[in-house]
Amino acid sequence: MTLDLSARRALVRDALKTDTGIEAFRAALDGANEDDRAALARTLPPSRLFTSEGPTPRACFVLTALGKPKLVAETLVPPDPRLNDKYAVHHGSMVTAVIDAAAGREPQWRAEFVDRFALFAWWGAGLVWPVCRTLVHDYAVPPTSRTYLRSFVRELVAIGGNEQPDKARGQVIMEYLVAHPELVECEFWAFFRVEGMGDDYLLTDWWASAWNAALEALCAVDPAFRSRLIIHSLDALLRDFPAKAITWYLRVHRMADPTPDEVAAWQDRYIAVLATTPSTAVGLAQDMLLRAVKAGCVDVNALIEASNAVFMRTEKKLVRAQLGLLGALKSDESQRCAISDLVASVIDTLPPDLAQIAAKLTTDAGEVTRTAPPPVAGNPVAIPAPRRTPAPPSSTPLVTAAQAELPDLIAEQLEGTGDGADLPRILAGLGASSVMLSPALAERAEEIINAVWDEDNASPRRQLAARILSGGQGRGRSKLGRLVGQLGRRPQEDGQAVGSATVSAVRFRGYRRYVIVGLGEADPAGAAMSDHTWTTSTHNHETGEWEVTKTTHSRSGFLHIPTHSPAALLAEQFIGKPVTVPLPAATRQWERVLRPPGAGVYSSSGATIGKDPKALWITPAEPPLTDQASFAERALDVAPVAEEFSYRVTASREQDGYDQLVQWAAWLLQDNLDTLAAHEHPALYAATQVVNVRGVAPLLTALGGGREVPSVPVYSALALASSAKEATHRAQAAEAVARLADSGLLDPESFATELVAHLSDKFAMAGRLAQTFTDAASISAISGYRVLQTLAALLPHLTGVTGAGKLVELTARLSADYGTPVPVPATLASKSKGSSALAVSLRALDAVVGHPTPLAQEAAAQASEALAEHR
Repeated sequence: MTLDLSARRALVRDALKTDTGIEAFRAALDGANEDDRAALARTLPPSRLFTSEGPTPRACFVLTALGKPKLVAETLVPPDPRLNDKYAVHHGSMVTAVIDAAAGREPQWRAEFVDRFALFAWWGAGLVWPVCRTLVHDYAVPPTSRTYLRSFVRELVAIGGNEQPDKARGQVIMEYLVAHPELVECEFWAFFRVEGMGDDYLLTDWWASAWNAALEALCAVDPAFRSRLIIHSLDALLRDFPAKAITWYLRVHRMADPTPDEVAAWQDRYIAVLATTPSTAVGLAQDMLLRAVKAGCVDVNALIEASNAVFMRTEKKLVRAQLGLLGALKSDESQRCAISDLVASVIDTLPPDLAQIAAKLTTDAGEVTRTAPPPVAGNPVAIPAPRRTPAPPSSTPLVTAAQAELPDLIAEQLEGTGDGADLPRILAGLGASSVMLSPALAERAEEIINAVWDEDNASPRRQLAARILSGGQGRGRSKLGRLVGQLGRRPQEDGQAVGSATVSAVRFRGYRRYVIVGLGEADPAGAAMSDHTWTTSTHNHETGEWEVTKTTHSRSGFLHIPTHSPAALLAEQFIGKPVTVPLPAATRQWERVLRPPGAGVYSSSGATIGKDPKALWITPAEPPLTDQASFAERALDVAPVAEEFSYRVTASREQDGYDQLVQWAAWLLQDNLDTLAAHEHPALYAATQVVNVRGVAPLLTALGGGREVPSVPVYSALALASSAKEATHRAQAAEAVARLADSGLLDPESFATELVAHLSDKFAMAGRLAQTFTDAASISAISGYRVLQTLAALLPHLTGVTGAGKLVELTARLSADYGTPVPVPATLASKSKGSSALAVSLRALDAVVGHPTPLAQEAAAQASEALAEHR
């Protein structure tokens, strides 16, 4: 039975009155969620027992079970050396109680605690590592914390012995890892995924020799480990890590010393490294590829194609090495011709000494008989312009989920893996007739209700679970828990019928705002408030006790803010007649406005997206909504986005089932994608600043698959997504851009306008845009051409933009690929002198002569085909 908060408080008070150890407190906290624990912490301050009786098991348990990660970590291993020395002798006996209590906390708490607690590994020996390791291995804390991985490094070096020579220490580390393979799988391979480990001084400086010795020994005893070391270190070079953050990966790769056959087996990775930013990574790839070239086991065409990126660089050493690679290739006549063409296109940009080396490659290739394309002014291939009319509608009538498929669809939704676009079908199926659901499915619904515990949570699967459990067979059961219990106990051959009773699902009451009032102030109307008391204490070094110096009282609670955001509209679907038809297309006039982000749960989300005004989209010609507004009017209303900005950012990062929520909104607004894009701008702004923002993938899938001519909010959304911090999001943005280009709907001028605006506001970054556009250009010929047109419109606005050289470099490459000259704008002409990467790219761009190319002809055919399909 789940205890309510009052019962838990009573058990905590009883536990304080008796010295029953941990068990009484465990009973009080069993199954408690984080809100309950926060409330109980006001009844029993987490560090109270620890302060009064020291690091006893029950004091450690209560501290860990009720405290915030920072408080728990700093209390268990205090920064005051005198206190730390006092507690250190008890570290071994504290481990079990801390783990026991942490096991009951939610995953996010445990992850934050491990990240903070591992900071104290130096002086928390005997406590920090055993606790953190257990939470990672037994309680699913992901090993992505740099502080945790550094504590792992220290732990293994300590096992190796500080007094032994490095080689001997390395041997001990190797033997320990062989005996504990789970540490290799979990912690060690995480070194290559977590930014910061590649330049961690513990690996690159202090203990570099010992770790190198350990890895050499591991490679010697386990060839499979050596192979994985080569692959993982290569993959680390392909991640979006800064140049200084890959030092260790380069070292271990060279230490593994791949053979020519191994380089050939993984040459796609080595060739991909040639296009990365760090010069050290490119140099390593060139050294390794030379081994395969000399052995005659490399993809000649792929290496030729990848060479262009190297020739755009300013490092003479890298350009010389690439010329050496091309010269050493065992190539046929057509490949020598391709080498000659490539080198001829860049030879004028090379320094004299390199130009002499390059000329030899051109001369060799020039012996091959071929007909050069005649110079043509402008674009010689007629590629149709983007379409200006909508493509035929693709939406189909809603098909109610059949009785046979309904349980499977529901099961997917309850697990958070279903498509939110199926929710209208599911709800229509539940409402159409009595449907037989198994007791197991009902039990799973109850588990969801308990797991997604907050009754204000807008989680679609919680709402669906409540909708299922509020069914029954018309017996009017009002308590969901009792109903589920009966569903689980009643013997049924085919299951329990649901869907025939009045629905009484849990409602989403709106966004919650935390409010606090001082003594004597009136409570805000509608807020659920509670009393709080906390004390300020100082430590008396003479007595060794903490003395209370101040006691403060206040009242705080949560106030519900009404909203008709997509989350609220979806919640309505579970308690009334669901909408089964997407909203018809609405022609709207959009205006870009700057608005500061409104207050959130506790304050504005400044830590995520900053407090400066953000560009949002409104429809000024439309009157404000009234209380009688229809569902469609509320769904299309984007006026509240600015005021709800911080709430929506928080939802995109924390809301359970946010992907499904966006999928449902995309279904509802499939003919109004401009409105969907306007709604999701807060999430996209967050995605430019942080990783793990939810809902981005389904949003980009919807925007890329649109049938209407995109309007400005869509291009603004694509611009932000193209500069997302997470590489996966940028790849999804590239796919969305390519899909629009393939369907003939992408307008380069409109897209460039929004890119310029976000570059100006510092929410778009040139380096990230270059990566996204490179991916988009590789998907199809017409997509590459539309990217080139977008870049051509963007070039005049790149003055003063950090990383602009990468966009110019991509423009030059695409301009040559399509035989389409792009004029160097006057704003950049003065930058074309010198040896900088930008200057080299500008000269290469200026040297392009218009001529028909296969890629341009393919783009023309694809554009014509898209127009013909949708006339």
